Amino acid sequence: MRFLVGVLTIALTNGLEAQTVRGQVTDSVSRTPLAGAFLTLVDSIGSERARAITDAAGQFTLTAPEPGTYRLRSKRIGFRPYFSPALALHSGETMWYSAAIDPIPIALREVVVAGERQCDVEAGASVAALWEEVREALAAVAWTSRSPAYWYQISHFDRELDARGKRRIRDSTWIETGFQQIPFRSAPASDLVARGYVVVEDDGTWTYQAPDADVLLSDPFLRTHCFETKAGHGETAGFVGLAFTPARDRSLPDVAGTLWLDQQTSELRHLEFNYTRLPQQLNEARAGGRVEFMRVPTGAWIVRDWVIRMPLARITRTPVAQDPVPIVVGFLEHGGSALEIKTQRGTVVYRADGRADTLALAAAQPAPLAPAPPAAPAPPPPPPVVTLVPDTGRRHAMVRDHNVLTAEEFQGTTATDALGLVQHYRPNWLHYRGPVSILNTAAGILQVYVDGSHLGDWNRLHEISARDVQEMRFYSGPDATMRHGVGNAGGAIEIQTR
Repeated sequence: MRFLVGVLTIALTNGLEAQTVRGQVTDSVSRTPLAGAFLTLVDSIGSERARAITDAAGQFTLTAPEPGTYRLRSKRIGFRPYFSPALALHSGETMWYSAAIDPIPIALREVVVAGERQCDVEAGASVAALWEEVREALAAVAWTSRSPAYWYQISHFDRELDARGKRRIRDSTWIETGFQQIPFRSAPASDLVARGYVVVEDDGTWTYQAPDADVLLSDPFLRTHCFETKAGHGETAGFVGLAFTPARDRSLPDVAGTLWLDQQTSELRHLEFNYTRLPQQLNEARAGGRVEFMRVPTGAWIVRDWVIRMPLARITRTPVAQDPVPIVVGFLEHGGSALEIKTQRGTVVYRADGRADTLALAAAQPAPLAPAPPAAPAPPPPPPVVTLVPDTGRRHAMVRDHNVLTAEEFQGTTATDALGLVQHYRPNWLHYRGPVSILNTAAGILQVYVDGSHLGDWNRLHEISARDVQEMRFYSGPDATMRHGVGNAGGAIEIQTR
């Protein structure tokens, strides 16, 4: 690949010990600046040490963590990557680097064919070609999610389905806004290798982890999964896929799925995955999720839509099995969509088209369930074995009980008072309707109790600092009346402070 390079080194006089590369990237044919292109600074062993994106003028700034010899790497999705010559960065110096790059496209249709299963992502030619495009997009998603340069408005939803996939109750939805919003964050990849993607906790609840961009890029993930290319058909016609499955020696709950790329542009479109080897031999092919990616005009990459489907089960004795087995009684879906994204200056770089429907789970669906044999009416199922709450850059938290909110779950929250905690983590307490709804005026007004004493109605939640809350517990009208007497038909929230 050809470079037209100019290098200028300038000594810094302000005493700072930073070593920086600044420059401009242009197209060698049109001579126009390449805006929205990612560049990385890699060290002598090929490890990425810094990443930046070019502005509208094609300019960039990269700061090395310490003096040394580095190379610039740029990978435009759909084009061949390039590396600069070695650049010696001395302490306290700024280097100017200019490059005009030959735009040599990659034709995925020529290099991607259905290949053999490779447990080394770079072993096969077709797998390696796809992985190069996937890796760049995922790295851009990870970088964007950590950057405070973008303001997000995100719509979240929780949805309960019956065993046939039909909605049980009205969806719970809420809006979240702010800089550096992360739709979901997985546990560290090393933890997933050690414990699996579905963990049974001490109290019997299950915690599901969805693979985020950092996990998919990690060495532990690459070491424990095998890859193959696949051609799209039907809904994925015009796409090529990089499929992954757990290595044969994996016995813990894991994930298998496909990263789908547009065959024309080489851009990553979406990830669909399923959970494998679920605990307690639960067999449910519909457990999984889907994540949709998008490149915004500035060149940044975002997670646009996502949904995770988790089975709700109860332990049941069957005529066939000698021991109790888990039976799927429904599903919980958690997901959301980016509604609007702005830069720090207020420039809108993405706005949803306003469709009323949220992302439907498009993972592969099995054949319809066979009708169950006639049986006597069963008692109501126990509380769900698993639920999930959104992670906005703090930690991946598990809801152990829909009617309880503990300090462990909202650790690191940006909410300032108890009302904010309820609105963020338990919006159902404020939005569900019906006999236990706290907005059903016929049932009265929701009351608040703090450390056993009556504070007033729910409007006084804002008087309680979030830092002082140890636990919050919601009671429906009948339960609240039994605990606190008349005047509590609208339900109650009990707060235990630290």
